[in-house]
Amino acid sequence: MEAAGAIEIWGNEHGPGESAHYLGTCRMCTNPSTSVVDPWCRAHDVPNLFIGDGSVLVTCGSVNPALTISALATRTAEGIGAAFRRRDL
Repeated sequence: MEAAGAIEIWGNEHGPGESAHYLGTCRMCTNPSTSVVDPWCRAHDVPNLFIGDGSVLVTCGSVNPALTISALATRTAEGIGAAFRRRDL
């Protein structure tokens, strides 16, 4: 996380029955030098690779991110469809 530019990193030990939503391993941003995917979740460096999960989110609210991830995946799918219609795949 430090290599990716994280300013503050928190760790957490999870016991039995606990879970976590790991986010931010494939950062979304318009700048290819500081991120993996663009705002449509299309990879900067691999043609026609889209990442539509929580790994593109660099931060999380105080609740389960499942709805946000679902909305992002829907938006990504719509973007893929639009790119296909433009023959941009």
